[in-house]
Amino acid sequence: MAGFSSKSFVLTSLLGLLALLLCGISEAQTNQDCCLSYTKLRLPRWVLKGYTEQLSSEVCDIPAIIFHTYGGLNACVNPKDAWVKKHLLFLSYKLKKMST
Repeated sequence: MAGFSSKSFVLTSLLGLLALLLCGISEAQTNQDCCLSYTKLRLPRWVLKGYTEQLSSEVCDIPAIIFHTYGGLNACVNPKDAWVKKHLLFLSYKLKKMST
């Protein structure tokens, strides 16, 4: 019985840690979800596949840029941050280059 309790405790602890890690990153699961806060992480340009703009409206409380990564993550970032503006220019240039 003691072995089962230890395994249950370890599994519960790992699941709790995973939940805390996932809650620490502000991300939108789909384009329909609203960003409620901004992530504190500065994403490197090379991981970015694209982005979606979220406007503050009756549905979503804050304006945000949702960066889409090659790894499948969607990160909510503040559109007023200088690094975000630079990344948007990079993605726009990349798109323009692909279309010519």
